[in-house]
Amino acid sequence: MLMTTDQSRVHTRIDDFVESLTDRNLTFYASDLMKLEGCQSMDELSHALKRATEVCTCMHMPLQENFKAVFRSQGSEVVQDWRLSPLAYMLLVINSDSRKNVVAKVQVELVKRMLNL
Repeated sequence: MLMTTDQSRVHTRIDDFVESLTDRNLTFYASDLMKLEGCQSMDELSHALKRATEVCTCMHMPLQENFKAVFRSQGSEVVQDWRLSPLAYMLLVINSDSRKNVVAKVQVELVKRMLNL
């Protein structure tokens, strides 16, 4: 007879402390980019978010320190959004549609800074 046990993790005060430290760095919302007209739809935003998380995964950066799914009220409905670190927000912007003015400006500015122009 094969038996498995489910180990339930006990949430401690230290876990709460660590989570609150991580949350302090999540200062942006993904939906902020829609307000700046960097994305026109939630599908477009989700695609850019997926690419941003893929960058972090490829670079072995912990996702929980940069992305957190949250739910916010928007008018009379509740919608999913993401709280982002500054790094994650910039990755979101540069992985958005470069035909959008705000996205193109950020991409050019980043290249100029890298080239010291």
